[in-house]
Amino acid sequence: MERRIALHMAIILTTAAVMAATVVGTNVGSIVRAQGNAGKKPQPAATLSIAVRASRHAALESKLDMSGPQLAKALKLAKKERTETADILPDVEVELQKDDKLVHYRLEATGDLWNEDSHERLLLPDKSSGMLLRLAEGLRKQHYGSMSSWETVKQTLPNKSIFNVTDLESGLSFRVQRRAGSDHADVQPLTKADTATMKQIYGGSWSWKRKAILVQSEKGWIAASMNGMPHGGDGIPENGFSGHFCIHFLGSSTHKSEYPDLAHQLMVHKAGGKLEPLFDAASPASLAKLFVVVMNHQDEHMLRQLTKGMPEEEVVKWILTMDALVSVKEPHRKKNEGSERKASEKGNGSENGGISIGNGKIDSEDDSSLSATVTLPITIVMRNVPERNVFYNFSFQRATEDSPWRLVGITNTD
Repeated sequence: MERRIALHMAIILTTAAVMAATVVGTNVGSIVRAQGNAGKKPQPAATLSIAVRASRHAALESKLDMSGPQLAKALKLAKKERTETADILPDVEVELQKDDKLVHYRLEATGDLWNEDSHERLLLPDKSSGMLLRLAEGLRKQHYGSMSSWETVKQTLPNKSIFNVTDLESGLSFRVQRRAGSDHADVQPLTKADTATMKQIYGGSWSWKRKAILVQSEKGWIAASMNGMPHGGDGIPENGFSGHFCIHFLGSSTHKSEYPDLAHQLMVHKAGGKLEPLFDAASPASLAKLFVVVMNHQDEHMLRQLTKGMPEEEVVKWILTMDALVSVKEPHRKKNEGSERKASEKGNGSENGGISIGNGKIDSEDDSSLSATVTLPITIVMRNVPERNVFYNFSFQRATEDSPWRLVGITNTD
């Protein structure tokens, strides 16, 4: 079993303004140090750490540590203000160690720091905030996989090729072999140990639920999605895995549909660090469908990203509903069914995996409208409650014709 070790970079910032730390590999645990002056380094007055994780509970992280007089000066010059909310980068966290005190912050889109507990913002000098944003983006590029299309990947990883798969949340890795598949990759764990690692990723029980993964190739890490259910043909003897499982990439589809699987494409975007662009480009119809997929996968991190236009009390209500779910799904089409709905989303071309609007009634949505409603038929199963068929009614708004749509309310009716 292999584990993709997150890169840890320790940068000692001096008056020479070191900004050229070089990432020498993404599968190592080495420490890269950049120093502006030779000789004995000064004793830092403060240490600031930036970490990128796919969610707040993810074990896999890429981390960078900074210290030195420049940082101390920036913190001294920082102004403080109180604000209840902030436009944060959802996968970036910051820790400040100063005077034996550790304080947790979120990095805002402006490069300022926001304390979620005290609701205090540190307004950093422009040069410092810009540097933090550049370093955070560099960490994100190192942390996530490339958004390579299935048409490209199936040439890079041909049948019978062996490669590593890393779970984006746990950081656990295992080896697989591609055995077949024209619409996506049908693969099998290579050994019993690889099968055991995969089952550990799924909490000890096989499941059809999708997980964001990183696939290692000669050209680097590729964003992908897998399910965790053995099915179909079996080709590797004594690997403890009865059948194969599926790995999807950008734009790949299932055997039963000519359209990309929405849940797999969602996880591909998560593995590529592209959730925000996906959500921002999606129409109300796709956002409604994505909400159902996220609820079914019980992912609080993604749910909060989808509902950042809703009041906190409403978001908490849906999180509690999600936690009590067994499953929630909407009807999906079979191959070649529903040709009248083939049109893909505005802004959701090949870059977003060709997500289509699918089933559901759409009202008040056109190119110039600033509000829209979407109604989806839903089958929902709660713990200790019989299966129910209901309708979810979604309300969306946007500030201008060019602004992203935001989910502002949800109701359900029988």
